[in-house]
Amino acid sequence: MLRNPKYRRQIILPPVIAAIILTIAMSWVFLSANQLIKSAQHKIKISDTKYEAVKLHNSVVASENSLRGYLLTGNIEFLQNYKESTIENASLILQLNKHKADIPQIATPLISLDKHIKKLNDTGQATFQIQLSAGSYAPHLKETTNDRKFNMDQIRNQIIAIEDILASESNKIDYHLATTLNRLKILSFAIVLIMTTILLLNYRRTIWLFENSTSIKELAEKLGHLAMHDALTKLPNRRNFEQYLKQTISQANRSKQRVGLLYMDLDGFKLINDQYGHDAGDRALIAAVERIGLTLRDSDFFARVGGDEFVLVVNHFHDNNELQNVSNRIIQSLHESIIDYKSGNQFSMGVSIGVAVYPDNVKSSKDLIIAADKSMYRAKKSGKNQAVFYNTEFTT
Repeated sequence: MLRNPKYRRQIILPPVIAAIILTIAMSWVFLSANQLIKSAQHKIKISDTKYEAVKLHNSVVASENSLRGYLLTGNIEFLQNYKESTIENASLILQLNKHKADIPQIATPLISLDKHIKKLNDTGQATFQIQLSAGSYAPHLKETTNDRKFNMDQIRNQIIAIEDILASESNKIDYHLATTLNRLKILSFAIVLIMTTILLLNYRRTIWLFENSTSIKELAEKLGHLAMHDALTKLPNRRNFEQYLKQTISQANRSKQRVGLLYMDLDGFKLINDQYGHDAGDRALIAAVERIGLTLRDSDFFARVGGDEFVLVVNHFHDNNELQNVSNRIIQSLHESIIDYKSGNQFSMGVSIGVAVYPDNVKSSKDLIIAADKSMYRAKKSGKNQAVFYNTEFTT
């Protein structure tokens, strides 16, 4: 037995130093992983904000075109489209304003954007009044037309400014991610050396390090799963769905198969949220998903793409009657009230379903989503809690 304290220190010192270095390195890894998670979440928010900004621009252009169409033709359908686009504009502005807390750089252009959209709406009302009182070719219309053109230019400029800000923020995040990953590579190499040293000095410590490395891998897999799935319902999310649909249609195109898409919106869900709160709404949503899931086949792909919006990709079906049967089962699954055992309340919900088929109705995954979405809105407008198949005459 070695009784000299000096020898003891010499024996104990290397594993202690290695343990300290390893502890510091692993702490840095976990901090870096946490930063990567936050950066990835922020990048998703930036992507969502950019999507909403582009959608707002398209909606504003649509409202302007509808107004022009109405003034030129007097067709009441253009007027209806204009009103719907105006409502959508207000909704999208509200959504964009919610992102200011996460991306404060867009606050200034958003204020200007909101102002010019309101001015655009005001000149729209003035245009209607002039058209009603003086006719479609009244000289007064020129002034409002010039005002609308100016406001449209300003709206376009502000949206471009927002997109530039978002692109800059996204580039910063990409640089941060690349830098952090490079540092992680270097640190990983250092950890390997430390683990080798510890292996020679302490076998048990090596086993402990291996277990921690395994936990990091599991964390990475979990993060990858979270990036493609909805946190509340555990269903695939919109990104996952869009990738799956593209692959499915590509395969169907090669094998000359058909793909059915059911776009679903829960009827009455907003009322539950407003009346009982978001926690109760979340529980009702989870219960509805579980009921719908019991009606599906193993080959069906069920995903959540929005607050109360879901999609179902149906493969290997013979005809539209089979899609109708699938829709009927989903509708029937929500026929009975959902009981919230936590509060004792009963929630009534239905589901409006839009159905579109590739390649019968459309020729691409993007158009298939649009067609099913239009059919869903037609189902809601014509009474809710029903399935409506896509028709080329649908405009909304």
